[in-house]
Amino acid sequence: MALDTNMQSFLAKGEMSQELARELFERGGFIVFKNFEEGMEFGIDYKSWNVAPKFIGLKMIPPGVHFIYISVKDAPRIGFFHNFKEHEILVRTWSKENEDFIDDVSDSVEIQRIRANLKNLDRNLGPYPYENYRSWISLSNRISEKTIKRLQPKNKLGRITGQSEVITKEEEEAKQSSDPSKMFVVDRTKQTRVRYVDTFGLPIMNVKPGFEINFSEVPQITLADTNLKRAGIDSSERLYKLLASLDNDINEFLGEFQYAFVVFLMGQVYEGFEQWKRLIHLLCSCTSALVSRASLFKELLMILLFQLKECPDDFFHDVLAKDNFLVSTLSLLFANVEDTSGVDSELLTKSRKFKAYLSKKFGVGFDLPED
Repeated sequence: MALDTNMQSFLAKGEMSQELARELFERGGFIVFKNFEEGMEFGIDYKSWNVAPKFIGLKMIPPGVHFIYISVKDAPRIGFFHNFKEHEILVRTWSKENEDFIDDVSDSVEIQRIRANLKNLDRNLGPYPYENYRSWISLSNRISEKTIKRLQPKNKLGRITGQSEVITKEEEEAKQSSDPSKMFVVDRTKQTRVRYVDTFGLPIMNVKPGFEINFSEVPQITLADTNLKRAGIDSSERLYKLLASLDNDINEFLGEFQYAFVVFLMGQVYEGFEQWKRLIHLLCSCTSALVSRASLFKELLMILLFQLKECPDDFFHDVLAKDNFLVSTLSLLFANVEDTSGVDSELLTKSRKFKAYLSKKFGVGFDLPED
């Protein structure tokens, strides 16, 4: 309980007391890496480093959800989420040959051996970067262990990578065949090998099972949604359908929204960005839900504020605002909040303040063009 109280004080003031530092040393988590190479990039949450010769991991990791990621030279990052418990020791083994984590999980005997040797290992363990902790919490406070288990890829360690593990369609079919070798045999009776290509003549590739992020399916606009009698498309029913698939758990919905952004920003996985955009487009085109789900939209504005606040200006202009997506969708949201009858006064105030903040920070107008 004392750790929770002191941590809340730290998050509010940004100042770490000696008592909290001592508690985190005694009760914080550890991550220990085996076979790491000097010069590799290692990151946790909002901070990354190049690995020094004797580096073996981190100590004093605060309990809760964290995103750990690594990369070799210019290779795509490989990352995973983990919900650390107090004084937990997490061990991961690196394969130099495959440039990936090995699919093994340390047993209790190895964990106890490491725990007994922590004092000797301490000098090679870096401290968690608390100077960035408040930024991390603002980006991840809705991501729960439930969110992680629901969304993470089904491979053994829940690894997420920007370089998708892919398989050709013919390899996929061969695995399902009673005699896979026949798929690739070329002889008199079968003079060409089976190949599947798209309209451009390129091989048809699919993500290997177990490596897809299991994002929620965002309901698509139907023909009924485009009824010309309506002044504009209200995506509220689509939002309700998506929420129903999550047992109407707003925290899970917002957790997925944060998860997608973190996967893109820290993991550098484009599919995270695509899901984030899909969810933003859905939310920004709602009207009746602004009244019935006002609490969701108030939370959304706070999360978006922190996400865009943490983005460098050039990142906003080069990536987030590319093709005018974010400006046009947020302009629609602000207009809907202003124009929808019965909108909560607090939501209206938050929307106006957020709009003013974005206009000032990025030098962009967030007003819909006049008809």
